[in-house]
Amino acid sequence: MTRVIDNLLQNAAKFTAAGSVTVCCDKDDSTRKLRIRVTDTGIGIAPDKQEWVFDRFTKVDSFKPGSGIGLYLCRLIVTRLGGAIRVCPDYRAGCCIEITLPY
Repeated sequence: MTRVIDNLLQNAAKFTAAGSVTVCCDKDDSTRKLRIRVTDTGIGIAPDKQEWVFDRFTKVDSFKPGSGIGLYLCRLIVTRLGGAIRVCPDYRAGCCIEITLPY
């Protein structure tokens, strides 16, 4: 999970020229789920690309550094831990990536 959070923070910082990057975590005892969110005030991800960004070698901005494999690896790790990762579709102030994990 350290790798996942690190990658999400690096992505958020890369695409946020001004503003903020925030990490928050909460747990829901009724569903026994842990929710982690990384939000930023950057450029965001277009609605039609919000699932596509988790594919291998995909990049929202081809001029930014990176291989385009980071979010793919995040999904692979989170899924193997029994969780899910997604772009929050209703977040419009930049980007919000949400992870849910069982505990």
